[in-house]
Amino acid sequence: MRLKAILCTTAMATCLFHAPAMAQDSASAADDQSAQASHGGIEEIVVTAQRREQNLQDVPVAVTAVTASTIEGNRIQNVNDLSSIAPNLSVREGAGGSKLPQYSLRGIYTYGSAIGADKGVSLYIDGVYIQSVVGSILDFADIERIEVLRGPQGTLFGRNATGGAISVTTRKPTGVLGFRQDATIGNFNQLRTKTRVDLPRIGPFAITASYMHSERDGDTRNLGAGTQVDFGPATNGAKGVYTAPRRLGDENNEGVFVAVDADFDPDLKVSYKFDYAQSDYTAGATGLSYLAGPSALQYGGTPPSLAGYSFYNASPNPMTPISLTRPDAVNNAYSLGGMTKSQGHNLTLEWSATDNLTLKNIAAYRTSETTNTLTQLDGLGGLQLPATSGGFPFVFVLNNSSNDDRTFTNEFQLNYSTDRVNVTAGLLYFDYHQVAGGAPNLYNVLSGSPVIGQNTSSFPTPFVLPRNTGYVPSEVDVTSKAAYAQGEFHLTDALSVVGGIRFTQDKKSGRETVPGSVAMPSNGASVPIRYKDDRVTYLIGVNYKPTDDILAYAKYSTGYISGGQLATITFEPETASSLEAGVKADLFDRMLRTNVALFHVDYKNIQVATLGSLTGIPSAANFGQAIIPFADSRAYGFEFESTLVPMDGLTLTANVGYTDFDWKKDTIFAGLLNGAGAPGVKEFFRPKWTGSTSAQYKFYDVVGGGDLVFRADLNYKSKTRLSNDITPGSGPTAQADPAYVKGVTGQEQFILNGRIALTQVPIGPLKGEVAVWGRNLLDDDSIVQATGLGFAVAVIYERQRTYGLDFSIQF
Repeated sequence: MRLKAILCTTAMATCLFHAPAMAQDSASAADDQSAQASHGGIEEIVVTAQRREQNLQDVPVAVTAVTASTIEGNRIQNVNDLSSIAPNLSVREGAGGSKLPQYSLRGIYTYGSAIGADKGVSLYIDGVYIQSVVGSILDFADIERIEVLRGPQGTLFGRNATGGAISVTTRKPTGVLGFRQDATIGNFNQLRTKTRVDLPRIGPFAITASYMHSERDGDTRNLGAGTQVDFGPATNGAKGVYTAPRRLGDENNEGVFVAVDADFDPDLKVSYKFDYAQSDYTAGATGLSYLAGPSALQYGGTPPSLAGYSFYNASPNPMTPISLTRPDAVNNAYSLGGMTKSQGHNLTLEWSATDNLTLKNIAAYRTSETTNTLTQLDGLGGLQLPATSGGFPFVFVLNNSSNDDRTFTNEFQLNYSTDRVNVTAGLLYFDYHQVAGGAPNLYNVLSGSPVIGQNTSSFPTPFVLPRNTGYVPSEVDVTSKAAYAQGEFHLTDALSVVGGIRFTQDKKSGRETVPGSVAMPSNGASVPIRYKDDRVTYLIGVNYKPTDDILAYAKYSTGYISGGQLATITFEPETASSLEAGVKADLFDRMLRTNVALFHVDYKNIQVATLGSLTGIPSAANFGQAIIPFADSRAYGFEFESTLVPMDGLTLTANVGYTDFDWKKDTIFAGLLNGAGAPGVKEFFRPKWTGSTSAQYKFYDVVGGGDLVFRADLNYKSKTRLSNDITPGSGPTAQADPAYVKGVTGQEQFILNGRIALTQVPIGPLKGEVAVWGRNLLDDDSIVQATGLGFAVAVIYERQRTYGLDFSIQF
């Protein structure tokens, strides 16, 4: 793949190297405008947080806008890199090896991996809601802007959300001939290339295309490397023998992006965009921070099993070290890699019917697919039964997952604007089909079992997967229809009121396959998925602009995500009712920008995805994933964002977020109470404090006519509990084990990133750039994700420090 990427990008560069001088002039003019903007104070940022283009500072919404220059300077290449970029936002990669992002925002923690489930923090690309999180963690191909909207999105955005939304806007064609080639090399054999071509306008058409390739080695050695697992007998030969990789966290990604604009008429704009991404990978390392031994018995309740402790200490194989910090190697003998790919089509038609009225239609079709061959969820590769029991290989929790989905959405939108009123209204149709679970005739989750080919003719052969006779993935259809309208009415030049309402009708139907067990396979049994509901959400607010540079606002808004059925558990819609007040100000001739928001939110029926075995519901125990209506809660806090340009070339930024979150104890899901013991159910993955600060200084025309740019970013996250349960035992008398508590705690984090770049260097007809960069320069090695299993805690650690060189040329 490395040779393929180099050949593709070299060929494109060769074809375009001798481009006409008019392209140079256009690029130079754009550079000059950019320089003038930077010399003239803080740039104006255009956002679409209210589904129409507005200046960021005129929008009465708590929104962080990440521009193309910040994306490049911060090396934001996928959604994981957004963690702490916006106050109160945390992002991490989830367990299970499927590269799915998990978000925490204003007290909402959401995963969205369960079949047919909505997400409390939603993702949009070019205004289109992305139902499936599969593929959304892949490298961004060609991004112009990212907006992080905080708080319930219950009126204007395609599907509802309770915590907020992340809106990605991709780049438009320029209509002028241009070319840019980026290349990165770094440690862990990193290679990243990105080629972008803009074609000159041909009649009404303007076209841009990008190709991206990235690859790197994993940062953790696999002590179980070389383990061969045979899928053949269980799958009737559909799958063969797979071998555990040498390193964990390998990636090989490809991305393609094409955009076409067609101006057939001055009043009609037609835009088509296509994106494709694929990742072949091995799951990141799953470590171990706690393993229950004899000392755990002193903490009361029904004690955890000590089998893991016995097998671990008796194993002849090198085992995963029990560590609160990232080890150099773990034993993930059954983590065998996977593949994720997604593609999307977006057709947008926009007609300016009059000077005041614009009609828009956005039609989109997306597909995604993932195959996660096998993942060691427990971190305990290398276990064997005692010799007296045959000495066979043994596993506590293995996960085998797959997903195949398609989405069609169509949104019709009306925007009407005059000096005194702005109205946005629309209709939305959403259709989603998903097939997900494990591969046919395999166990989606294999728990507490030897691996000796049970239910196959190869029994009892070591490292042959058991057959789950009759198992097929689950399937669901989701449809949603909505009508919405929101208006902003200017009572005076300074005072406005805002009102919005949305009616949504949701329907889900399908079947969920009963997972079965080694003793009793699935045999094709299933339970129905049935859900139908409609909801009204709304927003009311008031805005006050005492000057052109200051906006004060207050609003009350509601939002929800739909309910459903999963793992035999019925869950109601998750709802949010939020009160928010804020101030946005550009001060001292736009040298200082400060935005502040205060919020208080009441949540009901917060949905949490978890292992079926952790729900406390016997009928759900064998299901790989369940959604429970965890509890009601309340959250309050603030967000502060500031940018200061005290002198030409110097830009300083800071943001701080604070969230105080509490469960309402009398609403906690009954199945959790027994497992949580005397300490009770705790809040988790909701850091109270997040923050970031950056400093950038640009020296103009210093080396060969180029600019020298120094940038440093420091991201902060406070100490965070990563599990709702802190007891190894169960039952009302179980007590917290201090070692277990440490094992499910993410420590205070400071992540330092830096970049030094020499930019805009003339190279004949081209402009060049070279940069040295580093991420996680302090090499933070703390725990960022934990799965409490009672007898053990499986964890994911912060990825290792990375560094490298960037090169680019353009005209």
